[in-house]
Amino acid sequence: MSQPDFNTRTEHPDIAPHIHDLFEIGYCFDGTGIFIVGGKIFPFKKGDAVVINTHEVHIAKGSPGETTSWGFLFLDPIRLLADNVGSYSDCLKLSQYCGASFKNIIDGTEHPEITECIRNILFEIRDRPKGYRSMIRSLTWQLMLFLNRYYDANESADTVRDYRDIERVMPALDYIDAHYNEEIDVPGLAKLCFASESNFRKLFHKAMGCAAMPYLMRIRLNVASAMLKNSDRSILEIALQCGYNSLSNFNRQFRDHFGVSPREFRKRT
Repeated sequence: MSQPDFNTRTEHPDIAPHIHDLFEIGYCFDGTGIFIVGGKIFPFKKGDAVVINTHEVHIAKGSPGETTSWGFLFLDPIRLLADNVGSYSDCLKLSQYCGASFKNIIDGTEHPEITECIRNILFEIRDRPKGYRSMIRSLTWQLMLFLNRYYDANESADTVRDYRDIERVMPALDYIDAHYNEEIDVPGLAKLCFASESNFRKLFHKAMGCAAMPYLMRIRLNVASAMLKNSDRSILEIALQCGYNSLSNFNRQFRDHFGVSPREFRKRT
């Protein structure tokens, strides 16, 4: 069994959006930021966890000026638990843990039983105390049962984006992830993908389920929401750091997306 990967990520991670051939779990030990999984964007904080299927391209980014600390592990639950599946085989249908409506980030304050289970698996494999193999099997069973209970087991896998489509616009995704707080336009993104502007618009929508500019806006707003929840920076400072040069424009887009103003959002969290 491979060792967990404990690493830090800034707002400009030294890794591009990527995909793995194994089920990936992770735990956030420190910091805030966003996790981008396919066309989905989730804010995260210390104590949250992540679950990522083999079908979805992803990347973690810290909030502006922050460094986040994560532990990740590639897990093969089917191989690890196959000899004792029995009546619990539905829990090992990994295809259910992905898709447009699947929420990859697990809030540690709402579901500590899941996030602590992932954290304990990471430490068991890293430290390898006496009996760790049996403990890992036990914890993995717990994790799969918790996930099966937490998520809708009927989530359809046909909502998953084709990775080949995403790969076609990967240069644009990589650029947006690294420069979301700067001026970005569609012609420039199309050029990165060696496509005409009209063809790029079609390619991007097919891959991500939305146009490039709404995707950029969602990244900016989710970064802003993470900062509002987990920092005492002013709303103006957050707006500027997330790529807005107008506070009124930021307030309007934030309200349209989240249903409340940034000030109200901060008060509720």
